[in-house]
Amino acid sequence: MSPRRTARGSGRSAPSVFLALTMLVTVGLSLLPASVAHAASLQVCTLQEDIVYQPPLTNTPQTVAYAVHGRLTACTDGSVPTGWYEESGTATGATCTSLLTSAGGTRTYHWSSGEHSTFAYTRVVNRLAGYIQVIATGSIQDGRYEGLPAISQGLGLQPDPLACAAGGVARLTAPGTLTIGL
Repeated sequence: MSPRRTARGSGRSAPSVFLALTMLVTVGLSLLPASVAHAASLQVCTLQEDIVYQPPLTNTPQTVAYAVHGRLTACTDGSVPTGWYEESGTATGATCTSLLTSAGGTRTYHWSSGEHSTFAYTRVVNRLAGYIQVIATGSIQDGRYEGLPAISQGLGLQPDPLACAAGGVARLTAPGTLTIGL
């Protein structure tokens, strides 16, 4: 079995993944105060995140190195319609069922205009019906959109238990959204 988990290989149809993501984003936004939820956003992007683990995640706790590459597309601010970001690090005691925990951090978005935005965030992780939902809330600390609030939301399939028990899972993907200037 391939370590890559996508909607196609999971038995879940692409429409069901989209529906689940839409429902989770809607529920997440409904929890925001009305004044925040209805304010005009300055930048909204579709994001696609690819995460690679070395060694692959298994059911045995271990230290793994991870590399994240995110693509930002279909952004609403026409002067910066696309962007990207990367993160890397190590996780101790990582398994297929404990690969993400709630925590804080920073991420730098690199925009197609050559500018950047540094996002300081607090991350909350939820496991729901075979999916991992990650919501990072915070603000832009530096660069374009400095001082504005931001939220990044992603939803990916949990690692395949059969692959975890065999050779491990080396790669996961997650679609989502980035909203700046809530």
